[in-house]
Amino acid sequence: MELNEKTLASELAFDGVLLKLYRDQVELADGGTSVREMVHHPGGAAVAALDGEGNVYLERQFRYPYHKIVTEIPAGKLEPGEDPFDAIRRELKEEIGAQAGRWDALGYIMPSVGYTDEMLYLFLARNLTFGDRHLDRDEFLEPFKLPFAEALEMAADGRINDAKTLAALYRADQLMRKEREEAHG
Repeated sequence: MELNEKTLASELAFDGVLLKLYRDQVELADGGTSVREMVHHPGGAAVAALDGEGNVYLERQFRYPYHKIVTEIPAGKLEPGEDPFDAIRRELKEEIGAQAGRWDALGYIMPSVGYTDEMLYLFLARNLTFGDRHLDRDEFLEPFKLPFAEALEMAADGRINDAKTLAALYRADQLMRKEREEAHG
């Protein structure tokens, strides 16, 4: 079965500071037509940062679309043409004042496939060293640490609901389990 859709026309309906909204006319797989509205987002990178004692660094941040404080991992948007790894190293330093001696890529996620092309690249950072934080002018967040196992419990029981954080914690846990299994033969 053919599932692809073909773009027939594309109209920029909104051109914002962060987002662009397109209204596209598409040809469907059966030959019919429809309208698709899509938010273009530059993408982002996020990191599960673990210290030598097994703590993960999270942050509390007010998220305007939900009008609530959200618990999440350090993250940030990509600048035009920026490599996700460069972006997340910058964000880790800015938000929690850390640099990592070891990095592992955890792939990417598509956080909301129904209306945006946003891609979030996930990383695991270990062997952390700390210095000063340098938040952006309009950035207000509260970093904190807790045992990785406790963060996984919070993800499992619904106290953490941010998609990138859930995915990164899960993937980091899977990678570290695999590493332990390989180390123990």
